[in-house]
Amino acid sequence: MISSLLKRFRQSIALHLLTTIFSVYFLVAVVVTVVQLYKEYEDTKAKFYKEIQTLPATFNRGIVDSVWTYNKELLQSILLGMHNLPIVVGIKVESIDHKMDLQIGTVLNEKDEITYYDSSGKVTQQKEFGLGTDTLFKHEFPMEYTGVAFEQKVPLGQVTLYSNNQLVLDRVKYGFILILINSIIKTIALWFIIYYFIRKYLGRPLEEFTTKIRKQDVQSPQTIDLNLHWTDENELLILKDSYNQMIQGLNKHKLLSITDKLTGVFNRLKLDEVINDEFNRSARFKSSFGVIIIDIDYFKRVNDTYGHLVGDQVLIQCAKIFKENIRKVDVLGRWGVEEFMIICPETDFQGTIKVAQSLLEIISKYEFTIIGNITASFGVSIYDDDENTDKVIARADNALYKAKVNGRNRVEGK
Repeated sequence: MISSLLKRFRQSIALHLLTTIFSVYFLVAVVVTVVQLYKEYEDTKAKFYKEIQTLPATFNRGIVDSVWTYNKELLQSILLGMHNLPIVVGIKVESIDHKMDLQIGTVLNEKDEITYYDSSGKVTQQKEFGLGTDTLFKHEFPMEYTGVAFEQKVPLGQVTLYSNNQLVLDRVKYGFILILINSIIKTIALWFIIYYFIRKYLGRPLEEFTTKIRKQDVQSPQTIDLNLHWTDENELLILKDSYNQMIQGLNKHKLLSITDKLTGVFNRLKLDEVINDEFNRSARFKSSFGVIIIDIDYFKRVNDTYGHLVGDQVLIQCAKIFKENIRKVDVLGRWGVEEFMIICPETDFQGTIKVAQSLLEIISKYEFTIIGNITASFGVSIYDDDENTDKVIARADNALYKAKVNGRNRVEGK
């Protein structure tokens, strides 16, 4: 039962869509909310700390004067004013001689334990409770007296200002309005996400599949690849795979009928088809095409000396070299035992000679396994008006014969 449900789930596009959409929505909502809260908290805390750092500029002079003159009432009044600020929960003054030490509000003692003091500086009970009240952060600044009678500043002690995370969180709560707005935005975004995924996972692949089928060449159909984002079986994948298996079967059957079994290039049957097609096209559009016949020099000697298996490997490697170094429009095939033919569409005599000369240089420099270097002879011809394919091939064959008579390892044209 469970395996049946799992299989149905894997094969159902609708279930995939629903799972994907709501998983993404949930993940986005959680991530956005957490990021927003954390960012708001960090920004607010940083603002608190910056605001606390500005307080010495306002209150330091009064604190220093009260400590210097041992005026504890003035000091207490200043500290109470600071304590009433919305960013301060406690102040601690520590004088060098400890005669003017005073704490008001929530501060840390010598053991870094939270201690509470009333407005007169006496220890009292905790008055504030809640999240963040037991997490203090502080800012310290020195008390230094300056006067005309002293060349240098006179150190008097240190002032420590305290704030806590509760104040930060109290201010952050106003940011929850933004989160509410974000929730509305997320709800609207969900509808766009639904549209996006339905379009992405169903609409576009179906459109793509239909378009690619319509563009298929009936004579040479190709397999189709769809832009799908999951690998489990589903209706579209099954449809695509079934279609591709059919096309692969047809192409394999066709390929076997037109491919030379040893070298993997086209066979003579396919070359005859291509050259007839080029003849008809060139006759219609008054253009030209080139034919190159290639013969491996002294190939019989290779077979007699090293054996037919080595000879077969030479033919296979030659076919690979030719295929890798001709143009994409050119057609390569095996014409005879050690002969290859290249058909060069839309190419004049000089262009065909250039292709042949390039292949001659490449093959002559190639180091074959066991036998070392070999050479090849090239015969070139091009189609002329009012000439049939047999004459074009015959002239290329005659040019090849001339190349052999003239010493082999050369290109001749006729």
